[in-house]
Amino acid sequence: MNKLLLNFFVLLPLFCFSHFSYGEQENVILKMNRDLEEWSLEQLAKIQADPKSKKVKFVSDGCSGGLSAGWNSFADAFPDFKQHFGERPPWEYCCTSHDKDYWQGETEDGFNKRLKSDRILRQCVKDWGKNNSKRLAEKFNQSQATIESQVNATAELMYQTIRIGGKPCSFLPWRWGFGWPHCALK
Repeated sequence: MNKLLLNFFVLLPLFCFSHFSYGEQENVILKMNRDLEEWSLEQLAKIQADPKSKKVKFVSDGCSGGLSAGWNSFADAFPDFKQHFGERPPWEYCCTSHDKDYWQGETEDGFNKRLKSDRILRQCVKDWGKNNSKRLAEKFNQSQATIESQVNATAELMYQTIRIGGKPCSFLPWRWGFGWPHCALK
């Protein structure tokens, strides 16, 4: 069974996309994601249109997926880390702004709105890195390029993670439309 899953989810896509350039692969994958997500957006739109459905008050967990919570736990366990980096991710304001879009979960042109929100989050984190790279480079005896590269990698990982785990109707607490009731299983 594990080999079957490996072949289906890893090897088959590699084989199917191997004749495309990187840009073409990205467009094919984006289209596949859009097609899959449109169904979920339709389900979410039905919930939002139902007068019995009520949107909950906005609450943010900071950077979702355990990033803020993990950062806080790490900071509590390692005082030197906490002294250098604080109790929360320094770009958490980017996540809180992003959470407002996800809480609302707009469904009209929802795929593009979610994609735009995720790209803004990624850029916000990268901008934080660029704006703080000189200070951090001096503090940690690293080059600015190294600092920016590390923050950019973090921003990209956050982006890819939220693109996968933030789809509407995913039943995750940080899904698109988390302010609304969960989609019904059918």
